[in-house]
Amino acid sequence: MRTWMKSTVLVPLLVLIPFAVSAGDFMDTRLTWTFGDDDVMKGAGEKVPDSPLPGIGDRKGYELFMDNLNTKTKGRENLTHIVLYKKMPGFLKGVTTEAGLVVKFDIGALYQDGSPSFSKVLQDDGTYLRAAWSWSEDAPDKNFVGVTFFPFDTERFRLGYLWDISWGGGNIFSSMRSGPAPGLKVDAVGRVGNVGLSGYVGMKTAKVKETIQEGTAEVEQITVKETNYGFLGGFGVDFWDWVRLDIGGGYFQQGRFGRNPVMMRDRVFTTGLTMRLIVRQGLPIQSSVDYMLYRNDPDVNVTNWWKDKYIKGKFSWAVSGEFNYLWQRLENIEVYGATKLQPAYAAALQASFKYGFFRAQLVGLIRNLEYILQNVPSLDPFVALPETGTNATPEYFIAGTFDYYFESTHLMPFITGGVQFPATFETTNPKSVQVVRDAVRRDRLPTGFGAVPVYQLRVGLQWDLSDIFAILGNIQYVRDENLTKLVIDPSGQRVASREFQDPDAFGFTIMARARF
Repeated sequence: MRTWMKSTVLVPLLVLIPFAVSAGDFMDTRLTWTFGDDDVMKGAGEKVPDSPLPGIGDRKGYELFMDNLNTKTKGRENLTHIVLYKKMPGFLKGVTTEAGLVVKFDIGALYQDGSPSFSKVLQDDGTYLRAAWSWSEDAPDKNFVGVTFFPFDTERFRLGYLWDISWGGGNIFSSMRSGPAPGLKVDAVGRVGNVGLSGYVGMKTAKVKETIQEGTAEVEQITVKETNYGFLGGFGVDFWDWVRLDIGGGYFQQGRFGRNPVMMRDRVFTTGLTMRLIVRQGLPIQSSVDYMLYRNDPDVNVTNWWKDKYIKGKFSWAVSGEFNYLWQRLENIEVYGATKLQPAYAAALQASFKYGFFRAQLVGLIRNLEYILQNVPSLDPFVALPETGTNATPEYFIAGTFDYYFESTHLMPFITGGVQFPATFETTNPKSVQVVRDAVRRDRLPTGFGAVPVYQLRVGLQWDLSDIFAILGNIQYVRDENLTKLVIDPSGQRVASREFQDPDAFGFTIMARARF
């Protein structure tokens, strides 16, 4: 499904966009019925991950590397956001107060393999309290100073702009985090002449498990939950109406080193900068729905979240470039008791074009291995990648999507494709290569082999039956020669080794989807 090319949704951005539009006081519901097979040439037990016969329900194999770059969801979810919202004018002139309780209920998580995690089924997704003062009666949403309090979750408050390479959410406090990561944000928006200005500063905290005493045969290991802090801020400048520059930065603590007694007094942290430049004409500034706050506005139609608007004969375009550079303090495994700052970077270049009912989007993305692993952190947790005897290569890919909307029949054919060079980690003696898909998924290649490009293609058709309901069908092809599985030597010695899987996968899906 062509989900990564969402247009800007009409809800207020949490970070740097200098205008405020609103969503409603409602239950934001997304329901999807899916039938298909991610690989029609294979049955259960013939590949990893598994691909049983065609059936109803979501599968990991439906996901392509260029899907959902600007959202944390997959587009095939069955979930709802229960939003309870209240807004009232303050006692002081120009002051507005508001609050929103936002609860996400993921029905699909109830039926995951094994015992479903309660935190995945029901969780906070941006509950907040906010007070703002505006000095303009004509345009209060474009001239204000405000403070937003997040009592539970701050995943919607982060650095970066394209969601897939954003950083600084609550998960940056690493897997050792215990409980939520609440925070607050102070932001301001205004104009100086013809130049629009916006800025923000904020902080968040989290309880992180830290070892303060190593265990031995004589003494017990002592672990505590200590408060760790994160600070972030940034500003944006609108030059005229077609050029925008955003710059931000942050610092986040991630617990203490617990493996090496010499380093137990030292703290792990990540700090970095982010920058984005946009040049556009006619197209809005794109931002992920997952940065947004739910707010009440009876004049906004919820279906505008998911539907684009077309104007016959109108040409519009936008080009944006984003760059993130981080430093992460980790253990230096090559020097006993020492730490080092491990650099990490990611960048994306996007170009969007729209002419009448035709749309096109191209994207190029690069992120090094250290950036992919920043929240784990690193390949071996809290240990920097060694420089001697190893070699790490970044992930980069190019992808494009094209579609055309036939207004009279409400049909939209689309095609999406791309080529990816996956990130790898190689040891040179003996030679061993791991293909790193993300923070948790890895494929170790057979001895002597290196990684090769991954090719993916999807062709499909969407039929809108109403403003909230659509039928989608597509076929997809994936060629990934880096897929491996662990096998037992048939000689009887029961020695495990890696072997390649069939690289070709042909799949299809038929979906009924409602958004309301």
